[in-house]
Amino acid sequence: MKAKKPPKGVMVLPSLFSLTNLFFGFMSVLLTFQGRYRMAAFLIIIAALMDGLDGLVARATHTPSDFGVELDSLADSVSFGLATSVLLYFWGMEMAGPPAVFFSFIFLTAGVLRLARYNVRSRVPSDRKHYQGLTVPSAAMFMAAVVNFHPVPLATRQSGFFVAVLTLVVSLCMVSTFPYRNFVKTFIGHRIDIRTALFLAVSLFGVLFYTRIFLLLYFGLNVLSGPTVALVRAFRKQPRKKPEPKEIPS
Repeated sequence: MKAKKPPKGVMVLPSLFSLTNLFFGFMSVLLTFQGRYRMAAFLIIIAALMDGLDGLVARATHTPSDFGVELDSLADSVSFGLATSVLLYFWGMEMAGPPAVFFSFIFLTAGVLRLARYNVRSRVPSDRKHYQGLTVPSAAMFMAAVVNFHPVPLATRQSGFFVAVLTLVVSLCMVSTFPYRNFVKTFIGHRIDIRTALFLAVSLFGVLFYTRIFLLLYFGLNVLSGPTVALVRAFRKQPRKKPEPKEIPS
C-alpha cells in the first residue's frame, strides 16, 4: 500500500510560519529606518519564535520537504541576517562611518554562510542534539536583546567600537565549529522532570517581570555556551602527565 499524502492544508502550514517569520523580519527593517529600535529588536525575537514553530509543525505533521528547508533559510537570511545587521548599523555603529558598514556586513555574511552550511549538512543524518556553530536565529536574538536592553541609539565612538567587536565575536561564533545544544530537541518529546519544570517556571517569571535583563542574560549565556563546551572538551582530551617515579635512596 502506498503511503497516504498529507492534506495540502497541512503541507502549507509550515510554510505559512516561515512567511510569517519573513514578514516580521521585513517589518523590523522598516521600523529600524524609522528609528524605532526597541520594536525592531522585539520583532526579530518574534520572528525567531515563528522560525522555531515552522520546524516543529513540519515534524509534528510529518510534512518536512526540501522546499520548506530552502524557504526557511531564505526567510532566516532576511529576518536574522539582513534585519539584524541593518539594526546594528543604525542603532550602534553609524557614527563610526565606513568601518560600521564593514562590521554590519560581516554579521550578514556570517549568517548567510552559516545557513548555507546548515542546508548542506542537514541532508546528512544526525542526532540533532547539537548544532555546529551558533545558529543564526540565536545570534540575532542575542544582538536584538542587546538593543532591547539599551534602545537609545549610541552616540560615541567608544560605544560603537564595543558593538563592532561584539558583532565580530558573535559572527565568528556562527561560522565556528563550536557545539551548541539544540534546546528544542532537548525539551520536545521528553518527560518533564522537577529540574526542567523549575527552569521553565524561572524562565517564565523572568520573561514576565524582568524581560530586558532576562533576555540579555539568557541569550548571552547561550552564545557563551559553545566556546565553554569546546574548552571543557579540549581540556578533558589533554593527556595527563604520569608522575615521575621517585628515586629510592640507597
